[in-house]
Amino acid sequence: MKARGFTLIELMITVAIVGILAAIALPAYNSYTTKAKRNQAKAVMLNLSQMEERYYTNNYTYYTVSTAPPTAEPQGWANYAGTSMAARTYDLSVATAGASTVPATYIITATPSNGFSDTQCGTLTLDNAGNKGSTLGNASPCW
Repeated sequence: MKARGFTLIELMITVAIVGILAAIALPAYNSYTTKAKRNQAKAVMLNLSQMEERYYTNNYTYYTVSTAPPTAEPQGWANYAGTSMAARTYDLSVATAGASTVPATYIITATPSNGFSDTQCGTLTLDNAGNKGSTLGNASPCW
């Protein structure tokens, strides 16, 4: 009678192949998800920038947005990037400045939060002049 099944060597080779594939695929997947979350934050920042300009056109001042949960923000303004406040990956804020002698300005800041970290870019920034930045390294791969 002939025995059927896998030998220990065949099983070990299979486990080794799966381990090698996982070692290659996992970092690529993590990089992909980080880039997707960063792109979502950038989209929210660009939307906030457009809303700031629209608000300025009507009110001659920019609107300040804090990272605290919104209380009476105008419709459509967001202070987070993610599917919900509980599942957010970035906290967004808008700091404004300006007086009668200085043109009004704003800077939008997206800070990784809720357990998410972006080791390549860190915090993203966008100002009223369209200048884009990041706290870690060069802004060009981040934007």
